[in-house]
Amino acid sequence: MKYPEEIQKELERAVKALEENNDGMARVCARRAVGAAIRQWGARQPRPPVWAGKSQSAVIQLRALAVDEAIPSKIREAAVRLSTTVDRDHKLPFDESPIDDALIIIRHFVG
Repeated sequence: MKYPEEIQKELERAVKALEENNDGMARVCARRAVGAAIRQWGARQPRPPVWAGKSQSAVIQLRALAVDEAIPSKIREAAVRLSTTVDRDHKLPFDESPIDDALIIIRHFVG
């Protein structure tokens, strides 16, 4: 599925980063894609939540999503994974793809 240009470009960058074994950049691009989706969704809402505003970073948006009980649990879980900080060895406590997690959230907000 094709998404609006900003989202699509970040997803493509994330895929390329994974192909180059640059997991950190893939996570950054996946978060940016989610941030774009949330901002676009927020712009269409008559009263968007504060975390959906255009001045909020993707990480702040993800952390807000992760604890918002009005958001379906599958979305919250993906937000937790995308907003988790890597440890000193640059490892994460889960194996899910950042692109898969981003797509879970993007589909919720963009369709």
